[in-house]
Amino acid sequence: MVGFKQSVWIAPMALVAGSVAMTSTASAQEGFRFYGFLNGAVTSVDDGVQKRNEFSDNSNAPSRIGAWYEMGTAGGTLKFNFETALGFRGTSNLSMTSDDDFFDWEKTDIRKFEAIYETDRFGTFYLGQGSMAADGISGGTDLSGTDLSGTVAVADTAGGFAFQPTAGGAAGPTIGDVFKDFDGSRKGRVRYDSPSFGGFVVSASAGTEILKDNDDTNFYDVALRYGADLGDTTMRATLSYAQTDGASDDSKSVVGSVGALHNPTGISGTVSLGQNDRDSGRKSDYVYAKLGYQRDWFSFGRTHLSVDAYRGNDMASVGDKSVSYGFEAVQKIDNANVDLFFSYHQHGYDVTTGTTYNDVDAYMLGARWSF
Repeated sequence: MVGFKQSVWIAPMALVAGSVAMTSTASAQEGFRFYGFLNGAVTSVDDGVQKRNEFSDNSNAPSRIGAWYEMGTAGGTLKFNFETALGFRGTSNLSMTSDDDFFDWEKTDIRKFEAIYETDRFGTFYLGQGSMAADGISGGTDLSGTDLSGTVAVADTAGGFAFQPTAGGAAGPTIGDVFKDFDGSRKGRVRYDSPSFGGFVVSASAGTEILKDNDDTNFYDVALRYGADLGDTTMRATLSYAQTDGASDDSKSVVGSVGALHNPTGISGTVSLGQNDRDSGRKSDYVYAKLGYQRDWFSFGRTHLSVDAYRGNDMASVGDKSVSYGFEAVQKIDNANVDLFFSYHQHGYDVTTGTTYNDVDAYMLGARWSF
C-alpha cells in the first residue's frame, strides 16, 4: 500500500505526466516558465564578546531556482511547480563557531514539488510538497517592500548567534531560540483554498514531513486571508490556527496580522501577533510592528525604508523576554532585475534567573539578482 508520504510525491507526478500527454508539443513548451534568483549577503555580528564577518546566502529569501508548467482545462488551470533552494550556507545558520561548507545541497532544500488545480468557481486544490495553509501568515501583510532586509522572522538574519552573559560563562540561547514567528511552513500536504468572497479566502491543509528522515510529525492548519484596495489604501489581513501532532512536544499556534499601504504617500504599517501553546505547559507569544516608507527618488528604481520592533515572551523559558529593534532599506534597480538591501538589528534577551546578557548587533548588506 502506498502511504501518505509516498502519495504526495507520486500524485503530482502522475497528474503532470497525464496533462503533458494530453497536450501537443508546442502547447507544452508554451506552458513552461523558469525563474530564480541569487541572493548573497555580507553579515557582521557583534555579540559583545566576539565579532564575525561572513558572506553567505540571505535566509530572508534563500537563493533558488524553479519552474512552472501550466495548461488550460475545461474547468480551470492545471499547474505544476518545482522549486529548490540552491543549498548555499544561510545567514540564519551562522554562529561564532559555525564552520559549515558554503555549498551543501540536501533534499530538504526542495521547497516545492506540487500539482495545483485552479478553478474560478470551486477554488484551488494543491497536492505535494509546498506551503501549508498558514505559510506566510505572519508576514503576509507587510507591504513595506523591505522583506529582503528584515521581517517578523527576525532570526533569518543572524539566528545561530548566541547571547553571551555579561559576567562571562556559558552562552545562553541563540537568536533563533527566542525570536519565533510561529508561521506556517512547507510540508508534503493536501491543501484547499476557497474562491475569493469579497476579498476573503479561506484555506485548510493537512501534511507531514516527507523530506526529513524518521520524522512522522503531522501538521494541520486553517487560515483566513483578506486583501482589498480601499480608495488610495491597499489593505491586507491574515489569521491562522495550526496544530502539530508528533512524538515530541505537540503544539497549537494562533497567528494574526494586519497591514496597510497608503499609495500616494508611500507610508505603510503592519502589526503581527502570535501565540504558541505547547503540551509541556509553556505558552509563548510575541508582537511585531513595522513602519515603512517608499518613494521613487531615483529614475532606476523605487526606494523602500522601514523600522521595526519585536517583543517576545516565554520563548526559551518561562519568564524570559526577547526584544529586537531594526532598520531596513531596499533599493530596486529595475533594468538589471537587482535589489540592493541593507539592515541593522539589535537583539536583547532577559531572564528572571538574575543572569544578564549582552545585546547582539547584526548588520547585513547584499544584493539579489532575479532571472
